[in-house]
Amino acid sequence: MSGPESAGGGPALTALLVDDDDEIARIFTRALERIGFTVHRTRTGTDALAVIAHADRLDAAIVDLVLPGVGGIEIVRRARAAFPACRIVAVTGLADTTVEHAFREAGADAFLPKPVELRHLLDAVAPAR
Repeated sequence: MSGPESAGGGPALTALLVDDDDEIARIFTRALERIGFTVHRTRTGTDALAVIAHADRLDAAIVDLVLPGVGGIEIVRRARAAFPACRIVAVTGLADTTVEHAFREAGADAFLPKPVELRHLLDAVAPAR
């Protein structure tokens, strides 16, 4: 996948959003697009793996834990391996220290329990300045 040019002339930022909740995905997508991301949204872990395998770049990934097909921790592992500089944010309604530890061990940079405050999500995926 090659992305469009950003307004500044460089490549647009790309984000993978993996969540099977359509309402959450809609809200997250709109917020990410407002700050300059092209969003590739999938509802299943299996579809997310396909995006990771075919993407030319991935600047951010927002991954839920419980997904149809492949689970969120494996998606984080694969995204981290394929795109070491990608900002990976784990989001889940099953927020406890064991789940957070598993996500961080897999390579997540941030862990946000649902319901997620958008400002926390946007701060977590913001490119380094």
